[in-house]
Amino acid sequence: MKLPIPTLLYLCAAGLFGYAGWTVYKMLPLLDNKTNQDATSKGQKDGLDRLGKGKGQGPVTVDWQYTDRTAGWWAQFKAPNYIGKLPEVPVDPKEQENKVTERPLDVRPLEQIIELVSLTYDGSTLGKGGNSHVIVRYKPEANVQPPEWYMRENALDGAGGPATALPRDVAATRGGRPNQPRPNAPMPTSMVGREIQQMVWIDGGDDVRRTATLWGEFDNIKLVRVAPDAQSAFFVRTPPPPKEGEPAVEPKEEELIKTNAAISQDLLRELRVLQGRSPTEGGQRRDVAAGAQNTWIESESTTQVGNRWNIGRQDEKRFRDPDELLTQIHVDTYVSNHSDTRGLVVRGIDPQIASNFGIAQQDVLLEINSRKVQTQAQAMQFVKGEYNKGVRTYVTQWLSNGQIVERIYQAPDK
Repeated sequence: MKLPIPTLLYLCAAGLFGYAGWTVYKMLPLLDNKTNQDATSKGQKDGLDRLGKGKGQGPVTVDWQYTDRTAGWWAQFKAPNYIGKLPEVPVDPKEQENKVTERPLDVRPLEQIIELVSLTYDGSTLGKGGNSHVIVRYKPEANVQPPEWYMRENALDGAGGPATALPRDVAATRGGRPNQPRPNAPMPTSMVGREIQQMVWIDGGDDVRRTATLWGEFDNIKLVRVAPDAQSAFFVRTPPPPKEGEPAVEPKEEELIKTNAAISQDLLRELRVLQGRSPTEGGQRRDVAAGAQNTWIESESTTQVGNRWNIGRQDEKRFRDPDELLTQIHVDTYVSNHSDTRGLVVRGIDPQIASNFGIAQQDVLLEINSRKVQTQAQAMQFVKGEYNKGVRTYVTQWLSNGQIVERIYQAPDK
């Protein structure tokens, strides 16, 4: 016999109602305080009796406190193994210290990692002198990680773009009116998409800012010398330590040629050959390298030896007429907030001028022939006056990348 659904629901409801009524009827005696207390006492006594009977029936434990003796057990208890994976074998700290982790070397060509921005040649020891150095710009695909001090000094300027490369204690002025100093910006969390430049020295010394190797994972690449014409630099990669029984690998020099165009290094070497120069001589011009101090060497193009520029005939007109030169160089007044240092900061410069005269954007001109520079008009008037007096050697001091550098320009006699 099949009962209809409403009848089944009615029977279930009636059963639940009856069970609830029976439960209430059984609990009515507990409304009396004495009966309630007697039932509570009986329950506690039964619990203690059962607990006493259970003691000693199972494994004996040391204690159940969070102490050093039970730390291991509690650690396993908090991290149960649900998948059956064997636990890792503990490593002896001494063995971990002695174990050398071999880092895979980056074998990319130098031109895929860095490019040369400027070079300075110290001819005291064939380009290996302590003052020989280069400024390199890392390619975006290199993904280099700069040191912490570089990230602090080049922090993002608030929520806008990258901060200016001027020193932090300096405020530039326009039209003689000082700008308000900007507060220190927080350290950026990423350097992605930002231009990263490093000054690499032959003799790094103990200064963290004056290193002979590249940054980050490229610290096995070291600068060893600069070509006499300051148009190329030579690097070596420190090879990994040889395995037992194998001979040590002699590092080989790798030349990187400076260029302002997207031209491969192989093509630049071929261009050297077409110009009648050896592809491995580093573009050395022996006539200029052998020139005497304060003596102009006949040359069509401007050449550099160390910190001295021999101005060629092609640039003679620019150097003779400062007005024309300054039309391609935009400068502002530079004032330090913490000292009386003044000068002219380069805001913009023609790439050809920058390459020929070794001047970079944000460089600050401080002195010309031991005379301090404070305004653009003063600098132009002084250079014109000196040139009309027959002066052809100009010793200048610059603030470049946080350091004072000297650059000497030798103009043609006539």
